[in-house]
Amino acid sequence: MPDLSRKFCHKPFEHFETHPNGQASLCCPNWLPYYSPAIGEDYSVNECFNNEQVKEIRKSILDGSYKYCKQDMCPHIQEGLLPDKDSVEDEHLKSIIENNKIDGLTPRFYNLCHDKSCNLTCPSCRNKIFNFNSGPHYDKSLSIQTQIEKEVFGKPHNRYCLINVTGSGDPFGSKIFRDFLFRIDGKKYPKVLFNLQSNGVLFNEKTWDRMHKIHDNINTVIISLDAGTKETYNVVRKGGHWEKLQDNLKFLSSLRKSKYIKELRLDFVVQKLNYTEMPEFVEIAKRLEVDGAYFSLVSNWGHWSEEEYFNHNVANESHPEFESFINILKNPIFNDPIVIMGNVAGFKKS
Repeated sequence: MPDLSRKFCHKPFEHFETHPNGQASLCCPNWLPYYSPAIGEDYSVNECFNNEQVKEIRKSILDGSYKYCKQDMCPHIQEGLLPDKDSVEDEHLKSIIENNKIDGLTPRFYNLCHDKSCNLTCPSCRNKIFNFNSGPHYDKSLSIQTQIEKEVFGKPHNRYCLINVTGSGDPFGSKIFRDFLFRIDGKKYPKVLFNLQSNGVLFNEKTWDRMHKIHDNINTVIISLDAGTKETYNVVRKGGHWEKLQDNLKFLSSLRKSKYIKELRLDFVVQKLNYTEMPEFVEIAKRLEVDGAYFSLVSNWGHWSEEEYFNHNVANESHPEFESFINILKNPIFNDPIVIMGNVAGFKKS
């Protein structure tokens, strides 16, 4: 593992990720396996964000031990992206480092993952469809959403923060998130920015027009593709529509070129079903002139047995297709500046 003693990770100091049970994490739980108590009547956002365990995690970043992190899964560690402490330029983060500040902090990044509703049933993510428009799951997610909106959108302000919608499903396949994005008046919150993380099938021109009140607040758009061909897409993105997606990607590319969105990225979850198409995925990204083609290793979100996960995870050295996976990574296309190898970087030999 790399020497992290002089490195700094900002996530536990400003990242707040909500989950369907009301708990929150400080990072992707696969990289930092921690969950707060549930947000609700007993705990506010700020109380969850500054409890004793959170403070211990922050200490582990400042002392360079990173003892709570799964270093082999974290793409920032694997790609060597963490900055040296003395090179951090953000004044807020510099103050945290210089003063060893671990308490009294407010989130600057909200990753809204408390509604799993989606229009697709991708095998790498789930084994059944989730579409909550009413009932107890909807009510629970709505109560969490209400807490977040009370915290961030209670009254007009000039505080900077970034809202990511969503890491748990699709922002337009979810009634809660869809209504939220169509309702918020971005002019009242000029320094609040939105990242939209979607499968892209419902992200068409009509959807864009319905978000007109936050057009000036859009930061990054991330579209998960997971394939380089229609045939594989139909397997790994069940319920999707390849032709609609291609039309929507061209539209989103035009928005990026016109600077209506600040960044456009395509994502690819590497697994047995698609790893041979990693080069074709990069070609698609280059044709669309997006800002990044991002790779990440498949994770087990609890819907697979250990045997099933092993079968899908070609990055396991014991997998029968591991060497084939390593050979795919020798393709020079992965040296293109558009490529972001994420936690796949440790398997790539330059």
